[in-house]
Amino acid sequence: MLRLALLLGCSALLTTTLATADSAPVASVQSQILGLHRMSTQVEAYGILSISPAAITHMTTLVPGQVTALYVQRGQRVTKGQKLLDLKLDPSVMQSYVQAKNQWVLARQDLAHQQQLLAAQLTTQSAVDAATHALHNAELAVHTLKDEGADQGTMTLVAPRSALVTGLSLNPGDHVGANSSLLALGVDEKLQAILQVDPDDASRLTTGMPVRLGDVFAAVDRGVGQVENVGHTVDPVTRHVEVLVRLKETPLLEGTPVRAHITVSSENHLAVPRASILQDIQGSFIYRISNGHAHRVNINTGHESAGWVEVSGDLTPGQHIVVLGNYELQDGMGVREDVLP
Repeated sequence: MLRLALLLGCSALLTTTLATADSAPVASVQSQILGLHRMSTQVEAYGILSISPAAITHMTTLVPGQVTALYVQRGQRVTKGQKLLDLKLDPSVMQSYVQAKNQWVLARQDLAHQQQLLAAQLTTQSAVDAATHALHNAELAVHTLKDEGADQGTMTLVAPRSALVTGLSLNPGDHVGANSSLLALGVDEKLQAILQVDPDDASRLTTGMPVRLGDVFAAVDRGVGQVENVGHTVDPVTRHVEVLVRLKETPLLEGTPVRAHITVSSENHLAVPRASILQDIQGSFIYRISNGHAHRVNINTGHESAGWVEVSGDLTPGQHIVVLGNYELQDGMGVREDVLP
């Protein structure tokens, strides 16, 4: 009877132990295999798009007049030969044209006379050369005024090439003087970004570093380029350093405010998704899965890029790291894992 009682007691103890083990909590989690990821160290800056001054052409008129029609506006793209504006020339221009034509006629007559005198050996070759030079200047004056429309009293300004209207402050009816700038055209394929960068960040930048650009209020990249020049002085007003970025391509227009990310370096680092990192009073930690259980691993975090965070600690590439479901875990807790690709 005693032996039977002992056997029954051991059986009951074993049943209790198994039940306790079976009732231990098990969490369903998603995991990823720990590995190296390409991490980019970046500098963020803000600025504005502009066209390089070397790519801007200022359209001017040599004669005074009044704007009678305006066919374009600032920011508009134009093609070669497209009308820009009409200018009614000042009456004094017509008078200048008539005078220039009269001077041209007189210069031709004088040259013919000097050539006759030279043939009769009554003058010198230098006198003929002077008359030839005077005729050339008179002819040039006539053609210049004619190109300005002086022979018709009006002038139509057309685009010399495909470009972007970058400067325009005229309105129909405005009077303009001689040698006045009418508008500015820029080659919009030569856009540049002028960025304002914190001095500490600017000290890390060098020519040739790649740059991604986007709208200030959007997270989508809208252009790429590279650093062309880093300023050496701090603006006393903005307390920033000016950095010039030459763009390779962008659909954005001149004058658009932009946000830029400049890649300072790009290296492989042990990294985990941001969602896998937890915090408590002891610091940052993640859960590593081993033999069906989650184990806490304290970590130090470093650079973050595109949702991945550089980490260091008791970690080895190839280990399984909990990325979803980690908030309900405790150290040593059993898990059922779904390994993400």
